[in-house]
Amino acid sequence: MIYRFGDTSIDTLRAEIRRAGNSVPLRRKSFDVLVYLLQRPCRVVTKAELLDAVWGDRIVTEGSLKSCLTEVRAAIGDHERKLILTVPRRGYMLEASFEREAPAAYTRTSILVAPIRDQSLDGDSTYIADGLTEEIIIELSKIQSFRVISHASAMRLKGMGEPLQDTARELGVDFILDGSIRRNGDKLRVALQLSQLDSDDAQWSERFDATLADLFDMHDEIARAVAKELAQYIPPRELANKEKLEEPRAVESYLRARYQMWRFSQAGLQQAERHLKNGLDLVGPNSRLLATLGHVYARYSEIGLDTNGALLVKAAECAKSIFELDANSSRGHALLGIVKFHSGALRAAREPLERSLGANPGDPDTLSMLGYLYALIGRNKQALHLFAEALAIDPLTPINHCMPGFVALMEGRNLDALPPYRHFFEMDPYNAFAAWSLGYVLLRNGRVDEASEVIGELRVNHPGSTMAQLADAILSGVCGEQEATRDAITSELRAAAKNSELLSREITHSLALAGETDEALDWFENTVRIGNINYPFWAQHNEWVDSIRSSSRFDAIIRDVEREWLSVTSIG
Repeated sequence: MIYRFGDTSIDTLRAEIRRAGNSVPLRRKSFDVLVYLLQRPCRVVTKAELLDAVWGDRIVTEGSLKSCLTEVRAAIGDHERKLILTVPRRGYMLEASFEREAPAAYTRTSILVAPIRDQSLDGDSTYIADGLTEEIIIELSKIQSFRVISHASAMRLKGMGEPLQDTARELGVDFILDGSIRRNGDKLRVALQLSQLDSDDAQWSERFDATLADLFDMHDEIARAVAKELAQYIPPRELANKEKLEEPRAVESYLRARYQMWRFSQAGLQQAERHLKNGLDLVGPNSRLLATLGHVYARYSEIGLDTNGALLVKAAECAKSIFELDANSSRGHALLGIVKFHSGALRAAREPLERSLGANPGDPDTLSMLGYLYALIGRNKQALHLFAEALAIDPLTPINHCMPGFVALMEGRNLDALPPYRHFFEMDPYNAFAAWSLGYVLLRNGRVDEASEVIGELRVNHPGSTMAQLADAILSGVCGEQEATRDAITSELRAAAKNSELLSREITHSLALAGETDEALDWFENTVRIGNINYPFWAQHNEWVDSIRSSSRFDAIIRDVEREWLSVTSIG
């Protein structure tokens, strides 16, 4: 949600404040205090309530709260304390007159499918409850008039303990679907209710009985019932399921695999692979199982466990098998795009990703990946639109918050990039990529001391990792330490960077900053080969390659970049 008063706007999902068109930095806790007051205007919020809401079980003093309020008032220009009033001996009250605005991506009817609770007596059906949550989200997302909070964001709500109404209000949704599941052998009973935001009464409630073999039919039935309640009529063809699994053991294998895949660990991926292969042994080729198996193989690459690309080859084989079953499969196109992207073939990844998104416009992973690709080829407006969609659908996945900042970097707006990347890091401080990203953006803004602290923590938390090595290379390059830069760019880092646009680009920067012109140009050429053809970035907005601009070889490369950039931006 966006709140506006005067020349100030506060975007709660992006954690961004803008005044007179300029971004205003604010610490995360201070921003949380502001949002809590915005959501409770014209009433006194006690100090105890604010401390409990923002800090939870952490013990902090009222001095911390006062410090946050001082920062908030400075950020929104409330120097005379007329917008946020201090109520003596009681608390604070927001008295500003503001307007609420839903961003363009939010204008569709929006739904949060809360994690379905497992109430089975044996307590061993969590994977079925989580799988049911995911599949309902998938089915509702097929209805283009709905905006459905993604599975990744929904599952982050498990165990948070916050009231659903408060969470839904912060996510800007209109309706909440929640419920529970009970399992007895192969029999399932699902109880669901649909509630409107800020209403204590259920809009709709229903009980569904099925077996594991009927589970996917039940997904369709639930989606239709919810859609009918919200839109009165949804054509059955919009929810047709062409990937049904009828063998209960295969259904269970699929659900267990999805549960393990989301753990983002090598052990989880290995277990997911075993479950999916068991399912395929039971039923033969099936696009649902094959697509999930391909995503498992591709995820090894995402977390740096497939350095030679052997598992990406297996993922490509899964995509080929899917297309043999259904030449127009959106799952197949998404998987093919992911494989090509991680193989260093960005140009070839674009077409399948666009086809997949056309068939399934609510998939946040495809939105983010295609948006990232658009930013690399210089289609910045389209990239920002896709990032806004991804953030609206999947607001609790930390990396989605930094993606608009990447476009700012591509446009040379380094200061504007800092708040999104700082927010990403604050949401996920032990994520190696989040730490690397914040250190990188701090360096882009000339804040070397702050960047050194963040990179130091990255070394401690992720010693020897690719991100730590890359951070050392860039920091050394910025500091002009030629020998240290060469040492940081290890043979392992070079091998990993061969087909990685990000690693190749940042090795280019490190070497250019360190004065290693010839090798910097080699990696620049490799970065362009992979697909980074954002001509304005390389030609105008990137001071980190200034040392190699005078080279005739740079001129030749940049001319090729300009020609290709013009060819892709002139067609939309």
